[in-house]
Amino acid sequence: MISKIFNFTIVIFLLGTFQAYAGNHPTHDDIKNINTTITKGVYPYGKKEGKPKVFIEGIWLDFDYMRRHLPYIDFVNDPAVADIHIIINNRISGSGGQVYSIRYNNNTFENFTEYTLSCTTASSDTYEERRGKIVNTITLGLMPFANETEVAGNLSIRYRGEQNEIKPIVTDDPWHNWTFRGTFNGDIYMEESRKNFNYSYNLRADKVTEDWRIRNSGQMSVRTKEYEDDGEIYRSENTSSYISSSVVNSLSSRWSAGAFFGYSNSNYSNLIYSISAKPAVEYNIFPWDISDRKVFTIAYYIGPEWKKYYEETIYGKFQEGLWEQTLRLDLQIVQTWGEIEAGLDASNYLHDFSKNRITFDSDLSVRIVRGFSVNFNLRVENIHDQIYLAKGDVSLEDILLNKVQLPSTFEVRAGVGVRLQFGSIYNNIVNNRL
Repeated sequence: MISKIFNFTIVIFLLGTFQAYAGNHPTHDDIKNINTTITKGVYPYGKKEGKPKVFIEGIWLDFDYMRRHLPYIDFVNDPAVADIHIIINNRISGSGGQVYSIRYNNNTFENFTEYTLSCTTASSDTYEERRGKIVNTITLGLMPFANETEVAGNLSIRYRGEQNEIKPIVTDDPWHNWTFRGTFNGDIYMEESRKNFNYSYNLRADKVTEDWRIRNSGQMSVRTKEYEDDGEIYRSENTSSYISSSVVNSLSSRWSAGAFFGYSNSNYSNLIYSISAKPAVEYNIFPWDISDRKVFTIAYYIGPEWKKYYEETIYGKFQEGLWEQTLRLDLQIVQTWGEIEAGLDASNYLHDFSKNRITFDSDLSVRIVRGFSVNFNLRVENIHDQIYLAKGDVSLEDILLNKVQLPSTFEVRAGVGVRLQFGSIYNNIVNNRL
């Protein structure tokens, strides 16, 4: 027992030293390497037989890479038989990189509680660097569990940093936390009598600090369709663009407040422009520092909108100014049994409460029993705010070419899927052959 406690204390001390050096975010160069030895070790009394059984889920992961670099664990495909259930989530950092949250859920080891490690990658990191940092962080978190099993005798830890004390480096950021991104996408599809051309571009400029989040983005897209029938050409071109800007301040661990500005244009929705300016306030039932596991926010927006239309609307307007309010509820929960994401959005124009819209959307993934899980998604909209619809009849040609938006009091989208898996629970072999 004394030997067991001593070994566990050594591992915890080394983990603390590693995290102090890496700033809680292990990197490729600073991490400790776990090396298996050829000689079989002598196991102290009380060690758990075999390797730790681990089930990993969450973001997309390179499991072949993991199996090659984590040989001291057994990968299982069922969480019910796992010793450790690892859930990995990711969030976008202020610099455009990723912050990975790796939560270790203990199923069989005594005196171990759940805990979380984090790993940060830069937007400039290659795929090889990202997966290396994730696996290195997973390795550090598994060490307390590995120490309680027979594999502890075959593990060694090596420190690759300098012997002298590491001093914090003060960096001068000439960009002052600002990041800029731009993307362009285009595609073309052609047949003898049908052609589709699409392109879009997006620009972003963001600044994120502990207290402030400033986001600016703009997008434009063009979708063109052409059909030829008996020498006659039918053409449809839908163009849309938007610009949005927001400034949000973190008032406390749960409260936030900000202002949102927007501009949009769409010939599909009969809008020459729609301009809005809305202050907002948000409250999170849970503290933001556990947002990788659960979030329940309540947000309220209110402000004016100015609209101008290509054609006279069904209410006889070519332009108008309106006030709109919105209440938004968002719920996200990530647990070992599955994941829930749900949102409820209710908005209306203040001059006429009958002009409103209620939207409910959800994604649910639940593990029912061993090897069987269900995925379900649903989006339902109750629509009574289509004040932008053009007056007059819509031709069959416009409907078939999808030129204009049609009146509707509801929209429903739903999907369901199941996953069934059985057979061997162990899968540690890597084979990429044809």
